[in-house]
Amino acid sequence: MNRREHSICPVCLKKGNEPDRIPSAVPWKNNSEMEDRTHCDDAWFYECSACGSFAISDIDAGDARTSDRVWAGRDRAQVSALLREQAIRPLPPYWVQFGMEPYGPLKWRDLAPIDVDELLAKWPRTVPKRLDRMLCNFARLSPTGGHRVNFDPEDTSLAFAETGVEAGYNFRCLLAAEWVDDDGSKDLAEIHGTLTPKGWQRFEELTQGKGAPENDVFVAMWYGAKENTEECGKTEKEMSRVFEDGIKLAVEDAGYQAIRVDLVQHNEWIMDQVLGLIRLAPFVVADFTGHRNGVYFEAGFARGLGKPVIQTCETGELEKAHFDTRQLNHVLWKTPKELRERLCQRIIGSPIGRGPHPPASPGS
Repeated sequence: MNRREHSICPVCLKKGNEPDRIPSAVPWKNNSEMEDRTHCDDAWFYECSACGSFAISDIDAGDARTSDRVWAGRDRAQVSALLREQAIRPLPPYWVQFGMEPYGPLKWRDLAPIDVDELLAKWPRTVPKRLDRMLCNFARLSPTGGHRVNFDPEDTSLAFAETGVEAGYNFRCLLAAEWVDDDGSKDLAEIHGTLTPKGWQRFEELTQGKGAPENDVFVAMWYGAKENTEECGKTEKEMSRVFEDGIKLAVEDAGYQAIRVDLVQHNEWIMDQVLGLIRLAPFVVADFTGHRNGVYFEAGFARGLGKPVIQTCETGELEKAHFDTRQLNHVLWKTPKELRERLCQRIIGSPIGRGPHPPASPGS
């Protein structure tokens, strides 16, 4: 691959600065079959005006540029916006990967490995969510009140849009909501956006606290036994209903989104993923039914970070809880339906309050 090819961003296909080579950055599978590796050791670190900062291997960069099978046009816009947001927040740059086998941790600790499918799953699917993310981009690019952010209507990544038309529309929506003032600019090729007091208030609503409310709530729980015995207790099917019909719907009724790590696609060590999701979560729900050590650890880790933790437990199981946690106030339940109602009430009635998303069902 020549230098001219490297000057073109493999995501947005725009010409940019020469990237920096990262030597021996990609790890290998934890076995002796080195010939089974599907990725090279060397990679490139890109600083793109549209996509922000990210790393990608030689092979993946080539595939991204030349093969339509990697992603469609809209996928490129979505990946570009999500990479740009990661740089604006700012968070560790993503290491973009395509269909990798499980690898060990990256040698470069300031990179966050992510598969393209996993990245695309983070794309906001509704217009209101995209407008919120665009507003957050503007706010994070404003070091003080009154700061002007330059906006090109063709800058789809900053606007969380898939096309230039949508980017211009999103900006006009921010103006109509009185979240942004365009300073009377008449030149559509050079718009200056300044956050208004209403815009700053909306940004605070979206991002207040240890974890942004738009982030997923982390759920720590036992996933159930393969079969139901007196020693094992509930089955995987039963605990799946506890999550799907109880905890998940309760969290959504309260205006948040719930995530369980075993349902997330990723290429990282499982505990790296767990700890990362807890760090980003606005709060944690820990169900102690089954009393697994992992649940105790994850709840304790969240408390150590200052995160709110809501404890739940099936009625009759609380007496088995460890002494250190038994004294804490738990949401007790007998059925998933009961858990949904009580957990939602606990979230809304606590200092956590309602989240930024619409409730899962009317009247919640």
